Amino acid sequence: MSQELPKTGQSKTYKPTPEQLARWKRLDENDGAIAGRLPPEEQQARIVKEFLNTDFVADQLEKVRIHKEKLLKKLKSAEEYEQLLVEKQQKQS
Repeated sequence: MSQELPKTGQSKTYKPTPEQLARWKRLDENDGAIAGRLPPEEQQARIVKEFLNTDFVADQLEKVRIHKEKLLKKLKSAEEYEQLLVEKQQKQS
């Protein structure tokens, strides 16, 4: 990023602005999550252990089942509405 100055032949040193320095500091404080770095090994091990823990899996399974039930209700409602529209269309024909 250095540029030659025409008269002196010296390179110009890049100096970040205070705003850039503050932003870089915030990124570093976020442990690199924004930059896409992996968490420390201890944290990775904890995450894996938590995932494999049967209580965690059971909780996730329950959440998935609840979500599935909501989706099935929406699907049933959409199918009923579709049938109503088909019947109305047939009456108009």
